[in-house]
Amino acid sequence: MRSVKKLLQEDEILKYVNIVIGAYPGVVEASQQTTERLISVFKHNLSNEPSINYYGLWEDKDLLGCMRIHDFEMNLFSKIIPIGGVGQVAVDLLHKKERVAKELIDHFYNIFLEKDVHIVALYPFRPDFYKKMGFGYGPQMYQYLIEPSSFPKGPTKQHIKYVSEQDQQQVADCYNRIALKKHGMFIKTQSELTTIFKNKQNYIIAVEKDDYIEGYVVFSFKKQSETNFMLNNMVIKEFIYETPEALLELSTFFNSQADQINRIEWNTQDDNIHFFLGDVRNGSNHLIPSVYHANAVVGIGLMYRIINVRGFFQELKTHNFNNSNMTVKLTVSDSLLAENNQTIILQAVDGYIEMIENESYDVEMIIDIAELSSLMMGVVTVQELFMLGKVKISDSQHLQALHKLFFVFEKPMCLTAF
Repeated sequence: MRSVKKLLQEDEILKYVNIVIGAYPGVVEASQQTTERLISVFKHNLSNEPSINYYGLWEDKDLLGCMRIHDFEMNLFSKIIPIGGVGQVAVDLLHKKERVAKELIDHFYNIFLEKDVHIVALYPFRPDFYKKMGFGYGPQMYQYLIEPSSFPKGPTKQHIKYVSEQDQQQVADCYNRIALKKHGMFIKTQSELTTIFKNKQNYIIAVEKDDYIEGYVVFSFKKQSETNFMLNNMVIKEFIYETPEALLELSTFFNSQADQINRIEWNTQDDNIHFFLGDVRNGSNHLIPSVYHANAVVGIGLMYRIINVRGFFQELKTHNFNNSNMTVKLTVSDSLLAENNQTIILQAVDGYIEMIENESYDVEMIIDIAELSSLMMGVVTVQELFMLGKVKISDSQHLQALHKLFFVFEKPMCLTAF
């Protein structure tokens, strides 16, 4: 008999860690030091991080797989809502292809449905696997590899200082001020802060004016050669700025590293950061026909899933859907959560949506839960989904009206790793 339960005991911790090491051999090194470190992190989180919990799927006394669950808060169109996160989904090597991951994820849904949380997120080990499970794509990540001189040089970097653990609260305050303004961002947790400052490879600098941090960067160094110690790259892990002035001072810092740093690796979800930089080419000299210079490598990562469609629209009662006036029959296809596999009538009056019991509507829109999740987060538009054949509309004359209704001016951004 299989069952999922929270992991709490000492012997359970060791089984969990061994499964994680086996499941992620390319990420987690199999060594005594790694085992001790993961056990230490596990114990610390159990004692100090109520927002993090561990679960395992058991069959009698055998642990078949495990996962780490997070309680986050996210900015959804300027409203802070709870969102569930799952990470470190791992299956014992002896039990691959036995639907272990699916059972764990099903339990993950139920945990947050019972908490009245309407949306969850994860980073996929295989995007196609989780797409089939109803997760929709989140924002893309752009990885730039640029020369320091490509960062604009401003008039000063006099407000930049090194940040220490004593400045943790100021760093958190800066991040969370931005998160409260930026759709999609998660509120910074204490666990994230601790990880940043405990990592000895991290350098943290900030723009501080009158004891007030307006922006900061977390970065480290990466060897580019094993035989030439002078060839090094910088890796930006977190780049946060509140004002154009803070961005320019931090940029000036990177510009000044040109004498020792070959290139700077910058991962960003900003579609248009190339407007800020100078030479955005990545050094490969690769041309895409006819003449498009290779700059950023693009990746798919964070995925969202609405687990309660009605509850999610309730969260959006105060959100203005672009002053639209129309009634939509929304038919959602969800093969895994029966409560989502239904029809809802949405009535928008001057942009404010209400779910109504009504047989009359202007247009029907048929959509899978994965695409609906991406659409509602503002990652993609109705018009794009329609042209890709990912949404069906009963009357295409209403396409532009539907596009306007669900259009999001600011795509989501999420810097939280879990």
